[in-house]
Amino acid sequence: MKKTFVLTLLFAIISLMSSMASAAVWSNENEWDNSWEDRYRQWVRTEWKDDIFMNPAKPIYYKFENDCADAVYAMRLIFSFENRLPFVVGNRDKAGRVISNGASTWDNLPPDQRVRRFMDYVADMTSTEALRNDTYPIALADIKPGDIYVAPGVHSYQIADVTDAGIAEVMASTTPKQARYLLRTPSFPFYVPEDKRLGDGYRRFKQPQNIMRAAREQPGYSEEQFQLAAELQYDYVKFTDVISSRLAKRPETADEKTQRLLLALCMYANDRSVYVYDALWYLQKIRGEGRRCMSAKEYDDHSTPGRDKRLTLFFDSIRRHLDHVGRFDPRSQPARWAKAVFSNDQPPPQEMKSLNDFCMVQMTLGEEYYMTLRELRQNVEAHSLVSDPHAPLPFRWGVVKEPYRAECPTY
Repeated sequence: MKKTFVLTLLFAIISLMSSMASAAVWSNENEWDNSWEDRYRQWVRTEWKDDIFMNPAKPIYYKFENDCADAVYAMRLIFSFENRLPFVVGNRDKAGRVISNGASTWDNLPPDQRVRRFMDYVADMTSTEALRNDTYPIALADIKPGDIYVAPGVHSYQIADVTDAGIAEVMASTTPKQARYLLRTPSFPFYVPEDKRLGDGYRRFKQPQNIMRAAREQPGYSEEQFQLAAELQYDYVKFTDVISSRLAKRPETADEKTQRLLLALCMYANDRSVYVYDALWYLQKIRGEGRRCMSAKEYDDHSTPGRDKRLTLFFDSIRRHLDHVGRFDPRSQPARWAKAVFSNDQPPPQEMKSLNDFCMVQMTLGEEYYMTLRELRQNVEAHSLVSDPHAPLPFRWGVVKEPYRAECPTY
């Protein structure tokens, strides 16, 4: 009788241990260290593709709805899952607590469904703001695939590769949250670190064992990029020139630099459409509530004077680069695009078509309402863009040339 009881108890303990082991989203078989970080970087370089969420051959990730921060977290999460490594990030709702693959919330689901539900949960519980806490800033010469760029509250990128010419190629999702192909761009993110709390810039994920340690205590922590950005007065071209020189295995050609600057300009201009759309949507919302004008804080949140000033500086910086390059080379496609943007004379139709195939500026989300880079440059130089979030869409982009007469307070 005693022997039967002992065997029964032993079986119960083994069953309990087995159920506890299966409770996790996935079990950990490895631990993060420098060797696994190197494998992670190689995996990002070779396996992190723009169709990661649109490939039916990978059913766990297929049609995963994501925005920019979701895609960043998913990159680290998927590698952790596929290699049975721990995935741990901070819990925004519970200070001092974490979200990890050890969660048993989805224990009733098959293993693959657990992973997908965990991905959705992490996406719901994180953001670009959360990334400032789950990552830390690194030295510019140390940027590697798998690192990220964060502009908290605005946007985030995955560093997909670093070219021989020292260009940090990026991939990114966007808003609204939906299943989509990631956008890959052979150019630096179009931001310069300027967050006074040092929460933006080029960053690296904290390893799980270090998740509760302060950024300054992380291996490879560096404030260099913030100091450099300030010294260069936040000039994007000068800042990225320094990065490329530190990462390069060979000099960057004039064509390569022209193309990466035009790509960054295209992204930056299209990013403005998100701000303009958000402002118009918010204005419509408060007017539906019976309030015509934004408060000072609302105005500050939705106006774009700093962004519009940087757009002006961006065009000026590219023009200076082209002046430095000198004579236009008709064999160079990037040079032909640049000429179509900056030439005083109206370019031939075929040259404008080529430029527009390369980049058009979508002036608002969800509508087929576009502007050419050349038109945007002309409107910027004419000081026609309006930063006031109360202004109608055509005024915001300088399509209407007459001065905008504000009917609401400006701050």
